Amino acid sequence: MPLFRYRALTKSGEIVSGSIAATNLAEVAQRIEYLGLLAIETLPEVERGQWSISLTRPRPEDVTIFTRDLALLLRAGSRLNDALELLADDGDVGRLHAVILKIKTAILSGESFADALGRHPTLFPAMYVALVRVGEMSGTLDNILETLGNERARAEALRQKVMGALQYPAFVLFAAGGVLIFFLAFVLPQFSAVLRDFNAKTDPMIEVFLVLSDLLRGHLPELCVGGAAIVIAGWLCWRRPAFRAGFMTQIARMPIVSTIFQFHRTALFCRNLGILLGSGVTLTATLRILIDIMTTTGDVPVWSAMADRVRHGGKLSDALTASAVLPSVALRMLRLGEETGQLPTLSARVAEFYEAKLQRQLDRIVGIIGPAAIVLISVVVGGLIVSVMTALLSVTQMVG
Repeated sequence: MPLFRYRALTKSGEIVSGSIAATNLAEVAQRIEYLGLLAIETLPEVERGQWSISLTRPRPEDVTIFTRDLALLLRAGSRLNDALELLADDGDVGRLHAVILKIKTAILSGESFADALGRHPTLFPAMYVALVRVGEMSGTLDNILETLGNERARAEALRQKVMGALQYPAFVLFAAGGVLIFFLAFVLPQFSAVLRDFNAKTDPMIEVFLVLSDLLRGHLPELCVGGAAIVIAGWLCWRRPAFRAGFMTQIARMPIVSTIFQFHRTALFCRNLGILLGSGVTLTATLRILIDIMTTTGDVPVWSAMADRVRHGGKLSDALTASAVLPSVALRMLRLGEETGQLPTLSARVAEFYEAKLQRQLDRIVGIIGPAAIVLISVVVGGLIVSVMTALLSVTQMVG
């Protein structure tokens, strides 16, 4: 549905402007009149950055900037409609331009801000919408948005730090794989014909690599197509929440990564629990939102059973203990928070504690992966070169 920009007079004589989604100008005029305004000018909306918006989806960072800037404008006394219009023209949230206009249009049509955000679940998750709804009802929307913006910025900084730490070993493994493929495809074939023509003595290692080299050179198109098909199939499967949850469950059971997943799961649960409860959301509503968040980490039946125990009158700490989804230290802290009435505060402290442990564990593993990858590829390539040179030496002795 096309967008139309309008300028109109209020009953007090103030000039206002905005956007409305409608099929034609007549419908625009009708809806402006319904809002109690007198239309001055209505024009079709020409969206700036239309091509970049259609080709590039908004990033999580754009939502964070939008959240923090909106909180600042509301705290400065701006009305929600005016703040949204200002942000729609802000270059910092250019990828959210069309989304912000749709949200503003929905609000002018009579929807609440939370309902308008709920129309875009990929950008504004359930927890975001629930907190905004609480902020609207309590009149503390600016404080809620500021809290959301700060938490999103903190989570993005942690994510970038983790990704930055993983970039080095990933680059090492990628470069090592590229060197090995180059060796198999272009270097080893230069010697394979000589070795086979003279029936040189070769060890099992070089025989395996000679077979891989022949396979790579003889079926390169098929291997490329197969690899592309596997990547596309994996991407399509990963988009399914059920597959993602099952995959994460299986990965979390691996001894090497089980500790990392436990720290991440605990920090994620406690951080969101503290934010929701601290913002005035009831425990039942909090658990309903948390189930949607935590099922992405796997163990869907376990989290659902935990929430059912609380809904039937059980204590949160008892339900978590029975489900065995969090470590004992976190359980003791949450139980203490329930008993003292400081559950939001202690939940935030538990989250900080396990985020620090998660970062230390990741730094330790990354420090091992990088050197191990270099040693592994050095052993493989070095052993291959030694095998080739040994075989060539045997050919030289036979010719001599």
